Amino acid sequence: MTDDSQSLERAVARFVVNYGPDDIDDATRAAVKGLIKDQFAIQIGASVLPWSRQTLDFRNPRPGKATIVNHPEKAAAVDAAYLNASYGHGFEYDDFFGNAHPGCAVVPAAFALAEELGTDLETTITALVVGYETYVRIGRWGSPAVLNQGWQPHAIWGGFGIAALAAKMYGLDEEQTFHALAIALSHASGPTEYASSGGSIKRVHAGICVRNGIESAELARAGITGPRNFLTGNRGLYRMFCDKEVGPEAIADFEPGAPNLMPGLSYKAYCCCACTFSYIEAMHHVQGRAAEIERIDARVQTMVNSIVGTRNANIYTPRNIEEVQYSLPAQMALSALGKGNGFQAHHAILEGRLDLGPGSEVRDLLEKVKIEVSPDLDAKYKHFVADVTVHYADGTSESYFEEQSKGSPMKPFTPEEHMKKLDDLTETVIGKAQADRLWGMVEELRPDQAVSGITALLVPGAG
Repeated sequence: MTDDSQSLERAVARFVVNYGPDDIDDATRAAVKGLIKDQFAIQIGASVLPWSRQTLDFRNPRPGKATIVNHPEKAAAVDAAYLNASYGHGFEYDDFFGNAHPGCAVVPAAFALAEELGTDLETTITALVVGYETYVRIGRWGSPAVLNQGWQPHAIWGGFGIAALAAKMYGLDEEQTFHALAIALSHASGPTEYASSGGSIKRVHAGICVRNGIESAELARAGITGPRNFLTGNRGLYRMFCDKEVGPEAIADFEPGAPNLMPGLSYKAYCCCACTFSYIEAMHHVQGRAAEIERIDARVQTMVNSIVGTRNANIYTPRNIEEVQYSLPAQMALSALGKGNGFQAHHAILEGRLDLGPGSEVRDLLEKVKIEVSPDLDAKYKHFVADVTVHYADGTSESYFEEQSKGSPMKPFTPEEHMKKLDDLTETVIGKAQADRLWGMVEELRPDQAVSGITALLVPGAG
C-alpha cells in the first residue's frame, strides 16, 4: 500500500481525531456562542416559511430522540439535522465564512447527534468546532474558484465538515475518519442555477449536505472505504470542482497549533446573498436621492458576477423571492429606495406586499444598474467589496467604495444589533421570554449543561 502518512488527506484526518477542548481558545468559544444563537434564531424564524413546511412534509421524520425546531415530536438525528439545517439556510440570513455557510450545517448536526447519542455539551461543542474548522480550512483552498465554476461552495464543503463532526461524535479512529472524509467526496454537488432561474431547492442544500456528511461517517464506521486522494487526486475535490491543483502547501492549516478560523465568521445583516451586502451599504449613501438617479455603475468581482450578476438570467426581471435575493440590481434598488433588505422587507416581497413588477419604482431603478466585471478588484480582494458610481440627472456623479459589511469582523454587530436580529426572527414563534431563556443558556454553555435543556427551548410552549 502506498504510504500516505504525509498527504494533505491524512493531515485532515489527524486534525479531526486530535482536536480537543483545549484547542478552543476564548475567541473561538465566544464565536461559538454567537453562532449558535444566530443559527437557532434563523431556524426558528424560517421554520414557518412555505418551503420549510414542504421539506418537513417530504422528510416525514422517523421517531427518535432529536429535536426538530418548532415541532412537537422528536425524530431520528439525521432527520432532525436535515430539517433544522434546511431551516437554518432557509432565507439567506445565515452566517458565512468566505463565500460559504458553515453554521447552518454544523450547529444542527451537532445538537441533533448529541441528543441521539447522549453526548455531553463539551464534547458536542468540540465536535461542532472541528466540523466548522474542517469545512472552512478545506474550503478556503478552493475559493473563489469553486463559485466561479458555478458550484455552491456550501454544498461542496459542507459534507466534509459534517463528516468530520460526525466522526468526532461517533469516536471514530484515524483510519475510519479518513474514510468518512473520503466518502464525503462522493456526495459533493450543488450547481448554482437556482440563482439564475429560481427554485427553493437551494434552501435544502444545507439539509442535503448534513445528511450526506452523517451518512459518510456511518458508512466509514460500517467499513466502507473511499479514495485515498480525495482532495488532491486527478479526479479529487480541487481538480474536479475548482479546476486547480492544491498540494502540500495546504497541510499547515491542519497541523497542531494552526489558529482557529471561526472567530473570523460573518453574520448577515440582510436576507440575501452576502456578495450584495457592500453594494447595499453603498446605496445607503444615496437614500433620498433615488428619483434623481440616471445610472448606477457597479464594478464587481468575478465571484460576485458569478452569483448575483450577469450570469443570472433574471437579475433585471426577478419573478420570485429566490431571484430577488440573487439579483444585485434588485438589492441595490431596494436599498437606495429605503425599502430595506432584511427579514421584513423580503417577507413583504414573498407575500406580495412589496411590488417589484414592471412599472414599480423598484423595477424602474434596478434597470438603471449597469454591471461591469473588474479584473482590478479580482486582483486586490479575496473578500467582498463594492465599487459604485452613481450618476444623477443634473450631470453630477458620486463614487462609493465599501469593504465588507455590517456583521463582518471588519464591521461587527454591536450586541444590540445582533439581539434585534434574534428578536425579529423568534418573537412571533416562541415569544421573547422563552427566546431570552434560550440565549441565556447558550451564553452560559457550561460543560455540565444538558443538551436537551437547550434544545427544548426550540419548540414553542417550553416550560
